[in-house]
Amino acid sequence: MFFDPHTSKKVSVDRIVEIAKDYDIIVFGERHDSKDCHMAEFELLKALSQKYKLIFSLEMFERDVQPILDNYLAGKISEDEFLQNSRPWSNYQDDYRPLIEYCKENKIHVVAANVPRYIASKVAKGGLSAIKELSTREREFMADTVFYDEPEYRARFYETMEHIHMPGFSSKMKENYYRAQCIKDATMAESIVKAIKSMPGYKVFHINGSFHSDYHKGVVWQLLRMEPGLKVLVISPLREKEKYEKLPGDFIFYYEN
Repeated sequence: MFFDPHTSKKVSVDRIVEIAKDYDIIVFGERHDSKDCHMAEFELLKALSQKYKLIFSLEMFERDVQPILDNYLAGKISEDEFLQNSRPWSNYQDDYRPLIEYCKENKIHVVAANVPRYIASKVAKGGLSAIKELSTREREFMADTVFYDEPEYRARFYETMEHIHMPGFSSKMKENYYRAQCIKDATMAESIVKAIKSMPGYKVFHINGSFHSDYHKGVVWQLLRMEPGLKVLVISPLREKEKYEKLPGDFIFYYEN
């Protein structure tokens, strides 16, 4: 269920599509394990593509596999070859394949937006000095400019690490992981900016994990640092009846499963 927190009313997919006319980018922050989120993404993708010239962008594929993704969408390689060489997420078949297949059938350009995970992993383990070890070619797979100076995002990231993922990590390690997170955000943001500039008149529908876009931070913040004039609509997920103290998105998607 989509919900407009400003009017305290449910809104339809069609209404969100109508509102999207005033935006350049629509970002859906998903919960990766939520079937309801994936179904809503698919409905939005279909509805947006039927109304606007659309680019689809996603966290779940990384920049270095863009040529493989392009070849699959163009029908130049088989699905088996595509999957063998594109490092799909473990839940690809159930959750992301319908989106990719829809784009393939409807000739929608898809952006493999994320930085390769091994690059982010190197930074998480060794800090920014690890970037110096990358080849010129590898350096092309991450954003040219990354902004790290967002104190609220850093604090929330540290808190998440401490309470959920990595209790007891040193301050240095937390900062390394935070910077790796920012590199992911900035690379997705730069990928979106490049797509918009290469295809004038198109809107972008981008999906990522909700932490990357909640409160207009992460990818959204990096986007607006790169291109301040962009208009970005953010949809954030909450469980049914989950309360919030600070509004995480322009619209809320309430989910059960």
